[in-house]
Amino acid sequence: MIDSVVQADAAPRLLPTADATSRPVGRIRRWWLAESIGLLVAVAFALVTVWHIDATDRSWLLYYDGDSVLPALVRGSVLSGQPQDWALSAVLFIPEMGLYFALSVLGLGFKGTFALNAVVNLLLFYGVLRFLSGVVQRERPRAHRVVGALVAFGTMTGFALLESSSGYNDFQLASLLATTTYYSMTVLASIATTALTVRLLKARGLSRWRWLELVLVGVAALSSLTNPLFLAWEVLPLGVVLALVAWKRVIRWRRSALAAALLALGSCLGLLARIPFGSLILRDGPSYVNPGKASVAAIFYPHMLAERASTIEGAVSLTAVIALILISVIVFRGSLATRDAGTAVLSGLAWLAPLAVMGGMILLGQFWVRYLQPLYFAPVCTLVLAPRLFTQGGALFRRLPDKAVKGLLAGLVVACLAVSTAAAGALGRSAAAVDPDLTCVKAWVSASHETGAGRFWAVRAAKALLPEPSQLVQVDSQFGEYAWLTNRTDYSSTKVSFVVTDAEPTPLVLPSAARTAPSSNVHCGRYTITDFGAPILPIGPSSPDPVP
Repeated sequence: MIDSVVQADAAPRLLPTADATSRPVGRIRRWWLAESIGLLVAVAFALVTVWHIDATDRSWLLYYDGDSVLPALVRGSVLSGQPQDWALSAVLFIPEMGLYFALSVLGLGFKGTFALNAVVNLLLFYGVLRFLSGVVQRERPRAHRVVGALVAFGTMTGFALLESSSGYNDFQLASLLATTTYYSMTVLASIATTALTVRLLKARGLSRWRWLELVLVGVAALSSLTNPLFLAWEVLPLGVVLALVAWKRVIRWRRSALAAALLALGSCLGLLARIPFGSLILRDGPSYVNPGKASVAAIFYPHMLAERASTIEGAVSLTAVIALILISVIVFRGSLATRDAGTAVLSGLAWLAPLAVMGGMILLGQFWVRYLQPLYFAPVCTLVLAPRLFTQGGALFRRLPDKAVKGLLAGLVVACLAVSTAAAGALGRSAAAVDPDLTCVKAWVSASHETGAGRFWAVRAAKALLPEPSQLVQVDSQFGEYAWLTNRTDYSSTKVSFVVTDAEPTPLVLPSAARTAPSSNVHCGRYTITDFGAPILPIGPSSPDPVP
């Protein structure tokens, strides 16, 4: 069973193959068959997952969340001709922005572009899992490598199907992969880095500056440039795993040191490349360190885990994650005993990264659960070894007649096409219907030709929908500037004529001019627009620490 992962047995093929004298054309046909079926299944999984998100409260996080709409805000600001002076967090979202801008060219509209982006994110996740599976299991049949990637991908999408709330700070982490700004590209880069490192360790010889080394340095540099979390999620845990594997003499220290040096070089280059972007980064590195709150964080995370486990879906999700971590530990120990470097690195990172990230967030006094995504995606990566972990199923499949195998594959293709068509149709219909409350706000603000203000969570989605995003300005609770993930040129309007509020319980303190000025209210569902008729409300200076 699990111990078989470290055995080099000749496992059965899961797709019918010809004998060893087959022509190259036959081999190419089987290659395309295995990869095409794998991709078709992955497309079905991805569409069903996004369909589920779209049909639940989680859709708010996908389409309208204050952070998620950032790419749409940037695009709208650029298209409106507004000068660009953005205030960002430590994350620059460079690949995320590039992907969103590319997809927006298709003209699918606001929701349609976000839905397509979610599907593409998931398919890219399958792609890096397929790359990882191929690297770790190079000696096994192609069909097994495809199946391994599909098992891991199906498990991650299964976790996402167990998530349905609109919250962005709880242990519903798998579905964050579908969003535009909750570090999906950092997840992909982490898995790709693991695969590249394993490939480097298994390469014969040590030729200098080959493509593999250059790609590894490049991925580490770009990932560190756009999101320093990459260092905590991948570089540091992977460095520890490389040291453990070398200490156990599975690989030579020289090979381990080379991989670690390339990762360190890429990371340093990425951090140095952040210097020119300094004016965009409102908050970075040391400002996120708050060890004085470590004791509170040590209580916070168990409380959030208990809250997630209080539901059936959450209990199933967390139990499965814990089981995967334990399986990874077992596989890691077995691979050390058999000196299987690739499996040791993969499985070692699968259990070490979640523990290291959880411990690190507690020590740093951080309270953002979204930083703990390795808790899900790292142990899921162990499942690319599924054909080696569980061989009995393959043996059973091999005993089936060729006609039965072909029939099963044909049935699988038909089922995937049917499911994909249904899911794509449902998403297309949903994409045409933007939230009516936001549509109401957008219509009124556009028709007013005036500039208004509101708090972060109240105006972000409506602002992203506007042809002129500068018509809505973010303010804090004291009606001061709230320059967080927004274009700072918005504040060139020193006074506004209306205010947009939502159901947030904390009151918005309006300037004294609002006490005596006549006003009228426009109700748009959860939003209220208070119109003063003229720009009489001054926007004050920002608070000393205006960002979360």
